[in-house]
Amino acid sequence: MRKRNLFCATLLLLFLLPATVLAEEETAPPSSQADTETATAAGLAIDNTHIYAGMDKAYEDGYTPAVQDGEAKIVLPLVASGEIVGDSITATPDLGGTANSPFVYSNYQKTVALAENTVNGGGTVASYLVRFDLPLAAERYNGTYLVTIRIEAQSADGSLIQESYPVYVTITDGKNADDDIDVQASATPTSQPKIIVESYSVNPSPAVAGEECVVTITLKNTNTKAAVQNMILTASCDSPNFSLQNKRNVLYIDDLGKGKSMDIELTYKIDLETPAQRYNILLSIEYDNSEAATLNASGSVPVEVSQPLRVEMEVSDIEKEVNAGDTMSLSFQVMNLGRSAIYNVRVTLSVPGLLSEGTVFFGNMEAGTSMPEEINVFIGTKDMTEGYEDEEQYGRTDGTLTLLYEDAAGNVYTQETAISTYINEPVIVASTADSEEEPEKAGQWWVSVLIGGAAIAGGIVYFTVYRKRREKKDADL
Repeated sequence: MRKRNLFCATLLLLFLLPATVLAEEETAPPSSQADTETATAAGLAIDNTHIYAGMDKAYEDGYTPAVQDGEAKIVLPLVASGEIVGDSITATPDLGGTANSPFVYSNYQKTVALAENTVNGGGTVASYLVRFDLPLAAERYNGTYLVTIRIEAQSADGSLIQESYPVYVTITDGKNADDDIDVQASATPTSQPKIIVESYSVNPSPAVAGEECVVTITLKNTNTKAAVQNMILTASCDSPNFSLQNKRNVLYIDDLGKGKSMDIELTYKIDLETPAQRYNILLSIEYDNSEAATLNASGSVPVEVSQPLRVEMEVSDIEKEVNAGDTMSLSFQVMNLGRSAIYNVRVTLSVPGLLSEGTVFFGNMEAGTSMPEEINVFIGTKDMTEGYEDEEQYGRTDGTLTLLYEDAAGNVYTQETAISTYINEPVIVASTADSEEEPEKAGQWWVSVLIGGAAIAGGIVYFTVYRKRREKKDADL
């Protein structure tokens, strides 16, 4: 009987156990859903600032792939702005069309994992270091060739990341297309037409970061005996901060006659954060000669970029009325709000009757800095100021506080702040016993000020100028 009861209890336990487990599974929230709710989209960008193994300079300084030992060695360091599934990306090089291509075609797709990569010969950066050593064909032609690195990855939020990065490989150890002329039996070699960049212009020049610029390129068929046809021009830039405003970067030109020229216009918007330096618009040209043989040409147009200057000067309020013979302080602050340094910063005061110690020189100011200053100003009479033509000594006086500075090219910029006040006659404090003599002393107010020691050193200097000016005027009379 006891064995039978034990057997029944075991069966009951086995019957209830799956229901209990199932209930626990149904109440637990899916882990993938919870993870998805907290995940954010990730992105990829070129690490422009660091130099990795196999690079001679950083991307922002004009890195170009090395060509040696029969290979084009491309290095593309990428950094992620968020979490990428599996900490890995897929990289595939697009070598373009096979016509006259210098590359040996194969499947070069690879998976690149996130790693701490050595940079600048010392520290490390967590990045995806994409590298392709592309074999080159033995019969290759000199020129600049576009390789587009296509990247695919999955962000932690489930979205697909697809990016393309253009890289230009320059071949200099191959043959020149113009030297490779088909020679038939006893045929005479024929000169092939060449397409060159005859001239170019950039408007404005230098281009300004944060604004648009128009690049006008003149192409010329140098051959006066043969036309070209089916021309395809591909334009790109060696900086990702240049955004082409044209509908497309590939232009088709039906034909270009013998010795003829034509203009191409490209409009670019330059990002505000673009460093001030020289960049290059790169041109890849493919065209057919009269026998439909495909030829290639390339060219580049330099574009100088400057950062816009943003400089401001704040000036403290000046009293509406002042007394001749007094001294007041004038405060102001110069602020460099731009992204470039400014040079030879100085401030001058030019107000009849307000005499300072001369030009205030700040020197050079780096981006994002400010410099405050306070100067003592002696209140004289308006006719004490050199160049003042009126005989009026007191009353309203108007002038400017002028800020001058230069950019890196030596161009001078000026900002003026209006200064105005009313100069009253001097106030002479005298004793009661001498009150009857006050009118006479008032006529000699500034001799009294000098005797009393109220004038600052700057006032004394300007007094000397004033006295010489008076002596000169008396001599002229």
